[in-house]
Amino acid sequence: MKKLFSIFLALVILSQVFVNVGIGVYYHLNKAYITQKLCENKSNPKLHCNGHCYLSKQLKKVEEGEQKQTQNIQKEKEEIISSNAKVLPEQYFPSFNITEFTSYKSSVPVSDYRNELMKPPTA
Repeated sequence: MKKLFSIFLALVILSQVFVNVGIGVYYHLNKAYITQKLCENKSNPKLHCNGHCYLSKQLKKVEEGEQKQTQNIQKEKEEIISSNAKVLPEQYFPSFNITEFTSYKSSVPVSDYRNELMKPPTA
């Protein structure tokens, strides 16, 4: 049962990869029918289209479908990230009180060091 399921999943994944190949094979097998019935340029035989317009339309449809899928996946990822961003700081980061760190300011004499560092070098 596991083998059948794994084979099925592999076929589903491979079918997405070979969609363009399938469209090309369909075009070459049915080139005469596509040229006579489905070609947009059959009134203009000087172009020698032979159904390439139909082929390019089909490939463009597939490409647009893939782009929509990737956009949907990206939107879903952004929604997940934005929903998790609201939860993460409260859950995983402890809150600090700033007044705990104020004692460090008075322990370091800053004014002496600033005056020496901010002077330009003498020539």
